[in-house]
This record gives sequence, C-alpha cells and structure tokens, in this order.
Amino acid sequence: MSNFVMGKGFKAKKSTTLVVVGVLLLAALISVKVFWLDQQRYLVPAQTIPAGANLAQASWRVVPANLGSLGVGYLSGTTTPRGYALQPLPVNNLVARASVVATAPSALSRLVITTKTQLGRSVHAGSRVAIWSAQRLENNQFDVPKRLVALASVARVTKASGVFASTNQQVEVLIDPLQTPAVLAAMASDSPIFLVAAQ
Repeated sequence: MSNFVMGKGFKAKKSTTLVVVGVLLLAALISVKVFWLDQQRYLVPAQTIPAGANLAQASWRVVPANLGSLGVGYLSGTTTPRGYALQPLPVNNLVARASVVATAPSALSRLVITTKTQLGRSVHAGSRVAIWSAQRLENNQFDVPKRLVALASVARVTKASGVFASTNQQVEVLIDPLQTPAVLAAMASDSPIFLVAAQ
C-alpha cells in the first residue's frame, strides 16, 4: 500500500515539474518573439545633429527597438535620411518624424558669438542655450545681466588656441530673427555675452 502511495506521489511530482517546465518554455518563446522577432530597426544619430542641419550629411547608426504601433512616428532604419532637423537631435536617440522637415528652416538666423567666459561642458553642438548679456556702461562699468534670447540652438563651437583659449571661444548659434538685433547690439557695444545651458 505504501509503495502505491509513494509511486502515485512521484508521478504527481513529475507531472507538476513537466507543467512548470512547459510554462517556462512558453514564457521564453513569448519573450523571444516580443523582444527579438517583433523588434524593428530605427535610425539614431551617431553624433548630435544641430537644428537646421541637413540629415543627408549626418552620420547615423541603426538600432533595434520594440515600439509596437508607436514605431511609425520615428525614422525607420530601412529608409535613407532626408530633410532637415527642426530641433537639435541628441546622439543615440530615436528621431521623431515631427523633428524633421523637408526644407531648411528659413525662420532661423545664424550668428557667430565670441564669448570671453569659459563655456560649460553642457554647451556643445546640438545643445540648447539661453543668451545673456551685461550692457557695457561708462568708465568700464556694466549693467546687470539681461536675457536676450530664451532659447537658441548651438550649431558649432570653435575653441581658440593659445594663451587665452579658455576665455575666448566662438559659438555659432541659431536664433529667432526677431531676437537677432538685440544680440548684434550687444556684440557691437563689446558687451560681455554669456551662454547658459537651457534647462
């Protein structure tokens, strides 16, 4: 009688083990399908792309991702990048189709600003900055700093070489044309200009 009970218990244990193994295998197959077979390929910038840049001249990488129905809103890895960046496109980030326009943004002015203050590490090509200036007064005095541009895109940063390299850098920015006169006036009066990374 005891042998019969032990045999029955062993069979029940074996059946439970088989069920568990079956469930784990099924879960593994579903995971493979969801995270591998269902993945699509998308384009991401190999380097940060500044606003207004031609996408055909940029460097790209293709990465897999499982976005489901949301994937139609991003640049596919099976297409050739065309158009222009409407805003800075960060490196290794998926690119929303809404961030790309067919023609070059004509509503942006390009200015090259020389700043005599050391730039923060977060100020680089593709980053967004606010432009401040302290108006130069008589007797080499300065007014309190005022914000001239709330949001500008950095297209390029050129660091000077030599003794004053850390305090004399040129930054090419893209700004709203309506804000251009204020920046040009600050440059013409030799007022110090500050670039602050936008939050």
